[in-house]
Amino acid sequence: MISELSFFSELNEIYACAQSLDGIGTCQEEGVVDYQGKRFPILSFSFGLQDPSAPKLVLIGGIHGLEKVGTHVVTAYLRSFIRLVKWDPSLQALLRSSTLIVIPLANPVGMYRRTRSNGNGVDLMRNSGVNAAGNPLPLVGGQSISSKLPWYRGTNTPEPETQILKQFFIDNILPSNFTVLLDIHSGFGLLDRLWFPYAYSKEVFPEAYRVVALMELLNHCFPDHIYKIEPQSRTYITHGDLWDYFYLEFENKKRRSEQVFIPLCLEMGSWHWIRKNPKQVLSPLGIFNPILPHRLKRIQRRHLTLIDFLLKAINCDEEWAKPPPGQKKYLEKKARERWY
Repeated sequence: MISELSFFSELNEIYACAQSLDGIGTCQEEGVVDYQGKRFPILSFSFGLQDPSAPKLVLIGGIHGLEKVGTHVVTAYLRSFIRLVKWDPSLQALLRSSTLIVIPLANPVGMYRRTRSNGNGVDLMRNSGVNAAGNPLPLVGGQSISSKLPWYRGTNTPEPETQILKQFFIDNILPSNFTVLLDIHSGFGLLDRLWFPYAYSKEVFPEAYRVVALMELLNHCFPDHIYKIEPQSRTYITHGDLWDYFYLEFENKKRRSEQVFIPLCLEMGSWHWIRKNPKQVLSPLGIFNPILPHRLKRIQRRHLTLIDFLLKAINCDEEWAKPPPGQKKYLEKKARERWY
């Protein structure tokens, strides 16, 4: 399979990570998408505690095929993590009480085709079936007119990639007592934003108080961090957001009331790269990715601290995610004043 896709550098990098595991983790196919006679695997890497209820950090890249830099960031972290965990006792200790799962490329056909959508022309982040409450922006918020237009939602049948992610959710997130998920994208604005649900509605996200607690912890530990943290609905609302769907499914189907799932989306601001190199706007890839090699390397290391922070945070969720009643009320009030 590697030789068949030898021209597909992102997938080859992922295979190289799999070949370097040396028993410290596992790599498996979550599913395979067929396109034009080729098989495109969606691979996951798992490290640490194998207990299904263990706290988890899940990293996902490449849901939009044009946004190659998301996969580059996730793969860069994965490559460094594999090398570090072989000799770093502090990292080994974290993995004795938690699980890290990495899906570097969730839309391999889209990245192969250099399109935002998958092989059927469907935008996977508009494909969950959740309908927006209100009036999303035309087209951008998701449209059902044609797969030849961007942001196409698809039909009533979930796309193969969506179904694979749904099974991954059932197997890995639904049984977990505590999960933070970071899905990495690029393209909007000059800032790097950390978005949390909802994308479909401006109503208060039930876990917003925990996001405040996490944000305060991040601010305290890294006061010079670069992220603007907010609900996605402050920027725009959309139909069909995957993490809205999976969060709502989690709340509906979780087996214990104390279970927690916090999906986050890192939206890297690509306008900053365009401002420094305006000519790249002439290329579809240039709108979403740093083109010059030194800028790509800079972005690949830019977010490593955030991911390390999240891995440590899931290992001490008692410190911030389970506040006593009085503290919870304070955090809920702060969330409403800040974002709603």
